[in-house]
Amino acid sequence: MANLEWAHLIIGIMGAIGGAAAGIFSGGWRLGKIEGRLALHIQESISASEKRYEEKMGQATGDFGETLKGLRQKINDVELDTERRFVAKDDFNDFREEYREDMRDLKKSIADMSHN
Repeated sequence: MANLEWAHLIIGIMGAIGGAAAGIFSGGWRLGKIEGRLALHIQESISASEKRYEEKMGQATGDFGETLKGLRQKINDVELDTERRFVAKDDFNDFREEYREDMRDLKKSIADMSHN
């Protein structure tokens, strides 16, 4: 009878080891499936986020481009208006001549004062 008890104990241990191995294999199989689904879900989320980002960046770039064009046009309009109306060329040339004469007179006066 003693021999059968050892056999029973060995069979029990082998059964426990086999059950543990089957449990580990089964758990690993399930985790592998979960991991695959999780990886697919993460990849889909990343793709959706990238798409939304690209759409928003495209819209922002377009809006910025239009704003920049508007500002550039306004600057051009103001420069053109200034050139046409603010100072007529003849008036500006007259001012320059007067300024040059005034500067010559001022330099001459300073030179005369420093010689005396």
